[in-house]
Amino acid sequence: MELGFVEQFVGSQVRDPFGRVVGTLVSIYSNVDGEVEAVEVALGGNKFTTVPAERLMKKDEKLVIMPEWMAEARSVYRRLDTAMKRLKALESMAKNGDFNPEIVEEARKKVEQQMGKLKGKLSEVKKMIRERINELEDQVLQMEKALVNLQMSYIAGEISERRYQQAASAIRHQKEMAFEEKKSLKEWMEKLERLEREPVEAQEEKVSQVPQTAATTVAPITIDLQD
Repeated sequence: MELGFVEQFVGSQVRDPFGRVVGTLVSIYSNVDGEVEAVEVALGGNKFTTVPAERLMKKDEKLVIMPEWMAEARSVYRRLDTAMKRLKALESMAKNGDFNPEIVEEARKKVEQQMGKLKGKLSEVKKMIRERINELEDQVLQMEKALVNLQMSYIAGEISERRYQQAASAIRHQKEMAFEEKKSLKEWMEKLERLEREPVEAQEEKVSQVPQTAATTVAPITIDLQD
């Protein structure tokens, strides 16, 4: 992400994709090329946190800070999807016999090794998602308890209607944002599990349309999935 875009939010509150305030952006870490590497966010209570650039995104021309689970899910999905497509391409190349088999096999083994690591990472991300869902369910339960107690105090005449409405609105708003995140968590879980179960059909169609060539050898193929 470019420094010019992030700079305009220094000193302002930044939010997550679900509308919750994360904190105040107080500093930017960038390289000499003007690329943001991380930002510093004041959370309140004299607490600060460094957020890597991988968790930053632009939404409606605003700077948004993704939760760690979302950034990890997006990253592992993209990389594993790419690896699966490359493996399918290499398998197709091995079958048609128009390429140096030793070079193709070497590239295939490298991709398979990378896929093994990525599948391990995917399992970690799925665990992170499940844990976050449990956290949200506990938070929602706590909100519901607070709302019940608030309602009781209001009916008993212990707090004014204006204070009751303000507090109830705040609780309901927090619940809505929690539900939005939970919905997103479940959608990402389904997306990751679908990627695990099924090969990418679009890539199968693509490799079947690769034109034949008379060449018997090609230059070595470089495979690199590093971010």
